Amino acid sequence: MLTRQKGFNILELMVVLAAASILLTVGVPSFRGVIMDNRLSNQSNSFVTSINSARSYAIRYQRNATICATANYSAAVPACDVTTDWSDGWFIWVDKNRDSITDANEIISVHEPLPDTSTFSSTVASGFTYDARGFSVNGGDNLTLCDNRTGETGRSIRINNVGRTNVSRQTCS
Repeated sequence: MLTRQKGFNILELMVVLAAASILLTVGVPSFRGVIMDNRLSNQSNSFVTSINSARSYAIRYQRNATICATANYSAAVPACDVTTDWSDGWFIWVDKNRDSITDANEIISVHEPLPDTSTFSSTVASGFTYDARGFSVNGGDNLTLCDNRTGETGRSIRINNVGRTNVSRQTCS
């Protein structure tokens, strides 16, 4: 009486391994692009959320609210930098006592720097201030968010003179 063996023979195993290696070779590079695109979307959404929060807090407190770039995001009281490089981080504060000086109790939120693979800069603005009605005090600007890839992989964040935002794809070099 013959007993039947269960399992794979060497030929079947080789065919499965070849098919798996082809799928991995094709799929992994395109999956990396999806992950990097998702990262850019999250970073741009985080900034737009910060802009909208600044507008909202200006209306809520009936005081000017500012979002500005900062390199010392981890300080107890961060300071606004006069720079167009936003990749070092930013923070939101509301001038509750109207003295135009950032105090510890006026800090609303702080955003850490972006990863080294990303650059985030504006054309001219190092900060945006919103008045008690939620309108921009200092006008608008265009900000560009790119990663270390080239081509149409970045994001352009436009803030108009009223203070509203618009995000679109941006070609990066």
